Amino acid sequence: MAGRGLHHVTLISSDAERSCRFYACLLGMRLVKRTVSHEDPGTFHLCFGDEVGRPGTLFTLFPWQRVPRGRRGACEAWQTAFRIPLGALDWWKRRFQEADVPCGIGWTGFGEPCLMFEDPDGAMLALVEAAAPVAPEPRNRSDVPAAYAIQGLHDLVLKVRLADPLSELFREILDFNEIGRRGQLVRLAAHDQPGGTITLDEAGLLPRGQLGAGSIHHVAIRARDALDQDSLVRALHDRYGIVATESKDRIYYRSVNFRSTCGLLLELATDGPGFDIDENSERLGMSLKLPPSLEERRGELELLLPSLPLPTSRRHESEEIT
Repeated sequence: MAGRGLHHVTLISSDAERSCRFYACLLGMRLVKRTVSHEDPGTFHLCFGDEVGRPGTLFTLFPWQRVPRGRRGACEAWQTAFRIPLGALDWWKRRFQEADVPCGIGWTGFGEPCLMFEDPDGAMLALVEAAAPVAPEPRNRSDVPAAYAIQGLHDLVLKVRLADPLSELFREILDFNEIGRRGQLVRLAAHDQPGGTITLDEAGLLPRGQLGAGSIHHVAIRARDALDQDSLVRALHDRYGIVATESKDRIYYRSVNFRSTCGLLLELATDGPGFDIDENSERLGMSLKLPPSLEERRGELELLLPSLPLPTSRRHESEEIT
């Protein structure tokens, strides 16, 4: 790993089935894990990514059924951009038009061609054309051709009151480098692979937002392993006095949470062990996976959780998964 970069981004949605169809059917991302929130097991934790859910390709959801929309504010992620191959924008624009999803072609703050749109909960999203460092893989159960497929996270725009303090934390502790400034924008990069880039958008005295549907719940940064995670926690405390949570076993990675110097909720997530630890790679996302501590409640949780079909294409074909 040349640099840490993003491990995953977690969004709050208001409808598990609708969100699953949007991200898996329309966008062609693979549902690589269907599990629950460890702290709130009556809520799904749905994980989308590339074929095996590599760090940097992961976009995950907490579907808080029927929760009101959030209100955007200071020190939170406002827009998630996904990387697509060069020349793919027109294909995606036609696809969105056929699906009656409003979109518009434009440019990022750093001059990259992009297609801007929103998910059903109003989350701000974009597809950005970028030279692919690796060849795209075919996506199981998706009708998106590999030549146009989403390759992972491209950029995450964080709206902050002041950019420099958070930029320092990302540079000094999390191995990012500043690679550009334009107006109020500061771009940081850890590497050129998916998930390598973050943009800070300095907004001044912007009020705080309110979490809800369409809000980014937290942003996870990669740690190589548990030892690396421990060293990052010590560095955060020694330099900034930040006290992180204890390391928690999330089965597919270990996580530590902390608030940044501006209040942004961040997570340090280890690269492993990965999403295939309890499922064959061909069956990823096909069945509900629970932490061992919750297995005795499986019957109760299956009744409590909303039904979730596994989408197979943008034509909304589906089959039930259990």
